Amino acid sequence: MVSQQNTCPSCRHKLSPLTIECPVCGIPLSRQPLKRPLLFQVSNKSIEPQPPPQPPPQSSPKSITAPAIGRIAPVKTETELQTTQTILKANPAPPLDSALVTKESHHPDVQSTFWRLARMELLEAIALLILNSAIAFIARWQLNLTTYQTYTDFWPYLITLHALISWAYFMLPIVLTGSSVAMMRLGFGIADTQPEKRLSFSLFMLVSVLLVPFSFLCMVLTPAHTTLAEILTGQEIRERTPDLMRRY
Repeated sequence: MVSQQNTCPSCRHKLSPLTIECPVCGIPLSRQPLKRPLLFQVSNKSIEPQPPPQPPPQSSPKSITAPAIGRIAPVKTETELQTTQTILKANPAPPLDSALVTKESHHPDVQSTFWRLARMELLEAIALLILNSAIAFIARWQLNLTTYQTYTDFWPYLITLHALISWAYFMLPIVLTGSSVAMMRLGFGIADTQPEKRLSFSLFMLVSVLLVPFSFLCMVLTPAHTTLAEILTGQEIRERTPDLMRRY
């Protein structure tokens, strides 16, 4: 007896299990389920559609205690915001005027710095005058001549001697400590630590002290009260703070 599963229901023609249409009467047939999968068929599990990935469950809002490398600000909860507002109400910020006064109190007075710089150059000029007068007195005493005869006969040597000793008066302390004698006494110094820059500054410091009236005029006309030596070298005379002292 022919099984109905392998025959056409219309003409009773014997069919194979994979036939989808009767070759005799042409009636469409439904494919019968196989007892076991064929060798070339893949597993049903591999072709089954995978469910879409579920998003991670959202946790309750919490403050981020460790921001990512400081770029993300911590998120504060409502309880933390209320606590912060309570602290601000208990300790209000000082008014703007008092804050500005406190900030300005740490900076030196500009007028005080101006007069200290002017006093510094005046003291250096007086020291140079005393030093060169002593040189002229020693030269006149050794040659046993009058001041006019001494400078008339030996002016090339004496002018060179005055220039070298005057420059040495500035060069030695500035190269070694970053300040001249009067600058150190009044608490000033230059910020550069390179010996060649200190050497050039000492030379132009000598020029600035020799031209004290012109240097004072430069301090009056410039907004930052810059001396002639600072204008010529581009360097700056600063307060000898602990940070500046560490550079020396």
